[in-house]
Amino acid sequence: MSKHRDTERERVIAAQRGDRRAQEELARAYLPLVYNVAGRALSVQPDVEDVVQETMLQVIRALPGLRQPESIRAWILTIAMQQVGAHQHRAAGTTALDDLPETGTDFEELAILRLQLSDQRRQVAAASRWLDVEDRNVLALWWQETAGHLDRAETAAALETTPAYAAVRVQRMRAQLDRSRSLVAALDARPRCPELVAAAAGWDGRPSPLWRKRLDRHVRDCDLCLSNSREEVAAERLLVGCGLLPVPAALTSAVLGKISATGGTAGGTATAARPRLGSLLRGKPLAATAAAVVVLAGGALAYTAQSEPDRPQPDDRVAAAAAPSPAPVTRSALPSSAAPTPSRTTATATAAKTTRAAVATPTAKGCGAKLTTIWAGWPMRDTAKYTNLGNGTVRDTTTCLVWQRAHAPDRYTFAEAKQYCAGLTLDGGGWRLPSRIELTSIVDYGADNPAINTTTFTGTPPRYFWTSSPWAVTKTPLRAWIINFYEGLASNAAEQSGAFNVRCVRADGGSGRPAYKISSGRVTDPATGLTWQRASSAEMTVAKADAYCTDGWRLPTLKELATTVDETRVSPAIDIKAFPDTPKTARYWSSTVATPRPADRWMLGYNDGVTTYKPYETGRVRCVR
Repeated sequence: MSKHRDTERERVIAAQRGDRRAQEELARAYLPLVYNVAGRALSVQPDVEDVVQETMLQVIRALPGLRQPESIRAWILTIAMQQVGAHQHRAAGTTALDDLPETGTDFEELAILRLQLSDQRRQVAAASRWLDVEDRNVLALWWQETAGHLDRAETAAALETTPAYAAVRVQRMRAQLDRSRSLVAALDARPRCPELVAAAAGWDGRPSPLWRKRLDRHVRDCDLCLSNSREEVAAERLLVGCGLLPVPAALTSAVLGKISATGGTAGGTATAARPRLGSLLRGKPLAATAAAVVVLAGGALAYTAQSEPDRPQPDDRVAAAAAPSPAPVTRSALPSSAAPTPSRTTATATAAKTTRAAVATPTAKGCGAKLTTIWAGWPMRDTAKYTNLGNGTVRDTTTCLVWQRAHAPDRYTFAEAKQYCAGLTLDGGGWRLPSRIELTSIVDYGADNPAINTTTFTGTPPRYFWTSSPWAVTKTPLRAWIINFYEGLASNAAEQSGAFNVRCVRADGGSGRPAYKISSGRVTDPATGLTWQRASSAEMTVAKADAYCTDGWRLPTLKELATTVDETRVSPAIDIKAFPDTPKTARYWSSTVATPRPADRWMLGYNDGVTTYKPYETGRVRCVR
């Protein structure tokens, strides 16, 4: 258990015993998360503040009934969702949801203004207003999960269901959210579709589930309306690293004041308020990047938002981003040095050399080509096979990469992650942060939550992990590639100042690029053993894509497509000498089914190389064999 978790557990136990300072510290730590979850579920600001205050008071009162202090975050969220549900039930009993008056400030408006959301993030926030009550509740949790503040098990606990059924509910909500985004795009278009204008006759301009259903009947069958949303980025990509909306200072002061008024004594209604949790997981610290806390005179707290800058748009005039100079690292979990210390014995140093030499000599046929680490130097298998080396490491028998079996004990920034791996002394050292394609090689797209071999990599959280690959666009803020081990999504939207999980790799790297062999309309990659059609197809549906490749050719897997991505460029992110007709923003079909949504298929976009399983209607095909 990390030092932070030990401290957190001690704080919870102290709060359970009635320590007022510990209770206030818990309130400060979890108030931003509760505020954001309640805000997305309820939207209207006065309602949000009422629910947040009641939730935090219930938390303090019910603390003695919490039997697993390490589960504090999932437990608090369960109380929050129960309070949200109770409020919604009371509101439904007095006023029809479609007739609720517009009182107070809209939570989404605050998020758009204070977090400076980019256009498509703004669209997601606006689309959430059109969801019904149940889907808004799921969205409230999924938003924080996708942004990296929760994991799927915590989402399931807050919904008081199993992770499997939580995935079903998320899938249903995502379908409605995507349709709502299309509706928002159609309504925002100028000029607006004349038939949509006619369909909206009598609408008062306020989003509601009833009008969503009415207007969606037109939008989903209208090519003009749908044309406004064809270049939408998947919502899960947009929300990566999205900050929390800061808590109003007055609300923070009110919550702390009410906690203080309880006299620092937890109890009383603990039994009645205890959430129904079947299986509580370990709580994790709330992301420190949510907001900066400033103590003002009189004890009130004010929060300063950390803005989420618009994501820079790729262009052709970019090069691979140089990694920033490592900032001073103070986390206790980081190794003290990347190099062997003088106190290490000669035997240990010799063992390190022996281990690294073994890695440099491939033991499996067809792997270990001397290429720069951004390229696959081995066949990319959908299902990897591993050998447990018995020393906290495992070897992939196809790629010959040696992996740290247990992930790092904490989450780090990009610079810290590289420093952590460089200083890792496990089995003699020689570790580094894996590249995008290296980390992709251990994703198991036949599984989810997490999308990895859990027998080999036990305890892997279904969260984002850093790669060593910076995004090619060098505009500030610098970003880097991360991979979500919930389902395997690869994203380059992570700011390098963000904190994500880490798993280190060991292997000798080369200095070359793939030596493509081009002839007769074919491109052969000797390192992976794959031969590609040089030309790509026109746009087509997935059904036509499945039947397109014949005469020994086939639709590639997502991992195979990932080997063609050139991380040093964008628009398109592919070797344009080898594949000259690749459109700058084309998405290509793969044969890999999206496990979280089996009806959908994974695609890879060559605008910048990201992956998605959003249900696009068409894509292109490049066959392989």
